[in-house]
Amino acid sequence: MFESLFDIDPAASEAQLRAAVERFERLKSAAAAAQARATALWAAKRADAEAAAGRPAGKRGKGLASEVALARQ
Repeated sequence: MFESLFDIDPAASEAQLRAAVERFERLKSAAAAAQARATALWAAKRADAEAAAGRPAGKRGKGLASEVALARQ
């Protein structure tokens, strides 16, 4: 899907390679931030759904951490 974004030209100069590393770092940071926002929204939606279903507050969100871990694989 994104493979072409990560192609590295073996003939690239040192400056081009440095720029690539910087670009990849920005992409990595942006992806991590988006992942954190999605996870927080998922948790909020799950909590709202479980509250609406009458699940006791102490039992809400059980298992979500495992689901998130599976999604991150």
